[in-house]
Amino acid sequence: MDQQRVWSKESRYLALVGLIVILVGLVWYFRAVINPVAIAAILAYLLYPVVRFLSVRTRLSHRAAVVIVYILALVLMVSTPVIIVPTAVNQIRILSQNLESLITHYGELLDTTAHFMNWTFTWGEFLPEIPVISTDMFTPFAESAFAIVGFLTKNFMWVLVILVSFYYFLQDGHRLGETIVRLAPESHREDVRQILTRLSYIWSDYMRSQLAFMFAVGLMDSVAWLAIGLPGAIFLGLFTGLTSFVHEIGAVVSGVLSVLVALLEGSNFLDMSKFWFAVVVFILYMILTGIKNIWLRPIIVGRTVHVHPGIVFVVVIGALVFHGALAAFLAVPALLTFWEIGKYLRRRALGLPPFPDEIEENPEER
Repeated sequence: MDQQRVWSKESRYLALVGLIVILVGLVWYFRAVINPVAIAAILAYLLYPVVRFLSVRTRLSHRAAVVIVYILALVLMVSTPVIIVPTAVNQIRILSQNLESLITHYGELLDTTAHFMNWTFTWGEFLPEIPVISTDMFTPFAESAFAIVGFLTKNFMWVLVILVSFYYFLQDGHRLGETIVRLAPESHREDVRQILTRLSYIWSDYMRSQLAFMFAVGLMDSVAWLAIGLPGAIFLGLFTGLTSFVHEIGAVVSGVLSVLVALLEGSNFLDMSKFWFAVVVFILYMILTGIKNIWLRPIIVGRTVHVHPGIVFVVVIGALVFHGALAAFLAVPALLTFWEIGKYLRRRALGLPPFPDEIEENPEER
């Protein structure tokens, strides 16, 4: 009777193929859910050490620590836009009031005569003229508010998915690894446990590299803005460092904010008009962005996770161009995850020990 219940080798292969097809189909069908769930998992991964700290160092239960961290995270996520949005709206309103003077300055620039060796020319020969723009174009805040409300309403369900998934990842995420281990056949569970341990090192190293990059970006921008006398230089630098976690989205937001401050406030000590100071800030921002993306990020991430900086640059930029900011953030650790699993499968296929005694082959081989 027991022999009849044992599937043949062909049946088992067929079942395995069917299972893979079903899993791929489910992932494809629910592909729209991947981004919000990934965001929730990243948030939980970053904040779980706080939960662990509270539950170990205090008498709080794990559930109580999760609730405290979850509520604090929600308060932070809600209060940040509440503080920033009114300030941004006020700055845009002030900018709209000064728009006419900015256009006047630009018109004067077009009529300015310049001399280069024996050549005399006006800037208007090379720069385009600005079409007539009404200053009222920045004023319909009510319409913008309705558009924002409509956008939030449309995406409310995804926000709900993130919030609910975030809570359950915080509460039960630490059990996920052992659940995956139990899914494997008993003879292979130790291998799966070893792979998960190695993958946890990869992801923790990558997160550490992101924190180091955020600190370096904040320091670099703060020093640069202080050097040219940009008002609020330290705040803007720290804001850039924090938002650099979201790759190019954060860089664009911080860059626009820095240029707006330059247009509205001018320099603390440089003797130039607000318009030209904003031009200087914009050029410096573009230079700093290039340095950070082409040199700083690949070096910091590459050295931390033991990958060549050139590979990091290509992977991040490729993911950003084709799949967006979230994919760019996950591209490097995802690549290393597949690499680690591929190394295991290769050694198994060749009949070699899956985890050699030496901790790692030459890291440069990655």
